[in-house]
Amino acid sequence: MNGLEQKYQFWLSIVTVCYNDEKNLTRTLDNLRRQPKDHVQIIVIDGGSEDNSKNIIQANLDLISDWVSEKDKGLYDAMNKGIQMCRGQYIVFLNAGDVFHDDHVLPYVFQNHQNADILYGDAIFVHQDGSYKSPRHKIIPKSLNWKSYKKGMVICHQALFVKSSIAVLYNTTYKVCADLDWAIRSTKKAASTCNLEITVCDFQDDGISSRKRIQALIERWRILSHHYGFWQTFWNHLSIPLAFIIWKSHRFRTLKWSSVRSFIHHFTVKL
Repeated sequence: MNGLEQKYQFWLSIVTVCYNDEKNLTRTLDNLRRQPKDHVQIIVIDGGSEDNSKNIIQANLDLISDWVSEKDKGLYDAMNKGIQMCRGQYIVFLNAGDVFHDDHVLPYVFQNHQNADILYGDAIFVHQDGSYKSPRHKIIPKSLNWKSYKKGMVICHQALFVKSSIAVLYNTTYKVCADLDWAIRSTKKAASTCNLEITVCDFQDDGISSRKRIQALIERWRILSHHYGFWQTFWNHLSIPLAFIIWKSHRFRTLKWSSVRSFIHHFTVKL
């Protein structure tokens, strides 16, 4: 296949992590069946589920390349197992309930990857039944580098294709936002990135960071402060409530939101 490095058996490894989530696991596997499977390794990491998940995995062994069902130490420990089982040149995480946006995503990625270290695209929120909910509120950068994450997870985790050679292990001391730290550290190692300029995936906005918002905010602060420094992180986040205050202020009530946003952008860039 074009662009496949000889040391890899597959072009892409797709890692799906699940635990007691048979409905969403089925949804993800059904979606993967509609994607081209040549040069693709599908890995399922099950955390020793007590529902029907293991039977679903065994019923799809014609699709699944590698799998394990055993107790783990949490989501990011399971995802580390997936990285360690990866035999593909690139790796992407599509956990139970996540799906590629349509049947043309992987063919497009295969044809337009430019052999970049990281490929990325957009994502949309969907309801539990898979119906459209809303776009993501963050606009993906035209060009991605590690500083792009200074205000948080600007790229949806499921829309990041990372070369296995630079994909770091997750820091499992973070329990809900390790994906942000992982994305920053992996992107620091990237010599090149490629904006695919397509919607890569649909995902349900009910992940662990959504369910544990206070813990997520604390971890997010720790991660961003570690990578960008305390004051830069402080000012980056001060701009968010500051923008809201200005917008609500009677004095600036007649200003267009685009003008306020330009002011905030100018203010944070100067910092």
